[in-house]
Amino acid sequence: MMKLIPVVKIFIQALALFVLSLTVIHADSVRYELAESSRAIMRVGPNQSLDMLVQQIYPDNQALWPQIKQKIKQLNPEAFNRYTGRLITGKRLKLVTIKKIRQGEGPVARQVGTVAQIKGYAIATDKNGKEGRLMENSVVYEGDRLSTNKDAQLVVNMMDGAEMRIKPDSSVRISEYSMKSGFESGSRSIIDLIKGGLRKITGSIGANPLSIYRFHTGVMTIGVRGTDYVVKLCKENDCEQSAGRNESDTRLHVVVLDGAITLEDEEGVQGDLVLGQYAVASADTKVIVDDAAPVKGLLNDEERALFDKTQPPEKSGLWPWLLGGALLGL
Repeated sequence: MMKLIPVVKIFIQALALFVLSLTVIHADSVRYELAESSRAIMRVGPNQSLDMLVQQIYPDNQALWPQIKQKIKQLNPEAFNRYTGRLITGKRLKLVTIKKIRQGEGPVARQVGTVAQIKGYAIATDKNGKEGRLMENSVVYEGDRLSTNKDAQLVVNMMDGAEMRIKPDSSVRISEYSMKSGFESGSRSIIDLIKGGLRKITGSIGANPLSIYRFHTGVMTIGVRGTDYVVKLCKENDCEQSAGRNESDTRLHVVVLDGAITLEDEEGVQGDLVLGQYAVASADTKVIVDDAAPVKGLLNDEERALFDKTQPPEKSGLWPWLLGGALLGL
């Protein structure tokens, strides 16, 4: 038995070396790239140090803190006192984004937002078809399809400050999303509504005329410039039933709660919808604007109250606005 001890030792050492080699291979196969962040630029607070800022914003990347601090200094030389090296209160500060890159692969999907609130069951399906249940603080990535069940509600805060409130029995794909620091030309937000509806409060991308913002519904494409709107694909005029974009009896219902949006059909014909207006569109009838109350099931209680505030004391009667096709009666 005593003669077996060296053999056991050798086996244990070999096993340890094997495990260590696996760890090294894994470490070598993954690297991190630090780049200028797509997040909104922040302002330096009173007595805020770089160490404090990095620890608060990047708590899960402790091993990268030295590199992150160096990158922030590189991006923001004017934000630091040239004599003391300390952050200057009130200065605008560009942040850093961390991209994980695996050997032999391109960058992993870009983070575009987080789940702020959730009620009920909702899932995210990534570009590869992998599904995962969404929870509060779940990360949302470019290419994700977010789906809610019939009793679920989901609020997603996007990196540009936009907010998506996805309604029950709905599905939305974040097809493309990129935000340039400083909000210069090149920021993009391309969202596809697959089924059901949502309320969208736009952020810096939707507010900047140099950015590209498109919301595709299958019936019409929506473009905005700083607004708050509700949109839903319904079974004809019954918005208590969600419909898919490719169903024959689907109608698009839209309400503008703030600002204005542009509606565009496949032929490029455009029209504007402004504060307090309600529109219905289908494949046959492009758009009708109606000053009657939105159909039941389109707005929740909070949205209904906001819509009511946009309405004048007395309505002037029904006035249709037709972009093409036959008049669609409500």
